[in-house]
Amino acid sequence: MDEYTDRSYVSRYGAAEFGLLVMRDGAPGNADGPVTATLLHDQATPTEVFSREADSASPGEYTVRLTSRETATSGPYVLVWTYTVAGVDEEWRVWLEVGKTAPAYDILAEAMKNIIETTWNRFSDLFDFATEGPHLQTYIQSNFGRNRLAQLLRIAVGRLNTVAQPFQTYTIDGDGGASFPVERWGPLLESALYVECLRHLIRSYVEQPDVQSGSGVSRLDRRDYMDRWSEVLGTEEPVLKQQLETFKISNMGLGRARVLVSGGVFGRWGPTRLPLSHAARPRWLTRMY
Repeated sequence: MDEYTDRSYVSRYGAAEFGLLVMRDGAPGNADGPVTATLLHDQATPTEVFSREADSASPGEYTVRLTSRETATSGPYVLVWTYTVAGVDEEWRVWLEVGKTAPAYDILAEAMKNIIETTWNRFSDLFDFATEGPHLQTYIQSNFGRNRLAQLLRIAVGRLNTVAQPFQTYTIDGDGGASFPVERWGPLLESALYVECLRHLIRSYVEQPDVQSGSGVSRLDRRDYMDRWSEVLGTEEPVLKQQLETFKISNMGLGRARVLVSGGVFGRWGPTRLPLSHAARPRWLTRMY
C-alpha cells in the first residue's frame, strides 16, 4: 500500500468512470486483445473488488465504470489495467481514494470538479494531518473535504457575481443563470475558491485552542491558527483582486478601446472644418510669412 501517493477522488457511493488510451506507433490504436480492469482495495493485503473487461468506444479508448455498490466502502484503492500491445504484456495503475459521501461534489460538471481538485491540492500537503489536509480534519465535528469545497464553490461564484460592477448571474450548474465560463476564467475561479476556503479555515479555527503552559497559570490560546491563516489570506486576496478587476472590465460590454484626442482624428494640428472630400487630408493650419 502506498499511503502518500496522489489519488484520484471518488466520493462514497459515487459512480465514477475511468479511461485508458492505448497508443500504437504514436496514434491511438486497439490492444491485441481485450483490456482488463481490476479494482483492488489497497490494503496491506490487497483484496479484489472486481475484475472485468473494459468497454471500448473508439480505437484505443477503453473505459470502466465503478458502481455505487463498488464504492460503498471508504478507503484507498488501485485500479489495474492489463493488456497486450504488439505481443508485449502491459500494465497501468491508477490510485484512487473513496472518501466521504459528497453529493454537492458529485453533481458538478467535470470542469467544476477540476476546479475543486486544483484548489484541494493547495491544502493536501499541510503538516498537521497524517495523510492530507488541514488539522481540523481530525476533529469529528469537521466535514472539511471536497463536499465542503463544492459548497464553498457556490459561495465563491456568488461573490464574483456581486462584489463589483457589473452585477452578474453566473452559477456553478446553469440553474437559474449561465454556467460560469470555466474554460476562459478557470484561474480566477480557482483563486476565488481558494480564498473562500481560507476564510472558512479562519472561521473553523476560532475555537480550536493552543495550550500555553508556563510556570504560572496555563491557558488556552484560541487565536494562533486563526492568525496564521489570516496572514495567508492577506497574501492571496491581492492576487484575486487583480484577477477580478480584469474579469469585471471584460464583462462591462465596453467593446474595443478607442482613443479620443483633441481636435478630432488628426489631433490638434488636423482640420476641423473641411468639405467631406477633404476630411481625410490633414494640413498645417500655420501660415508662413
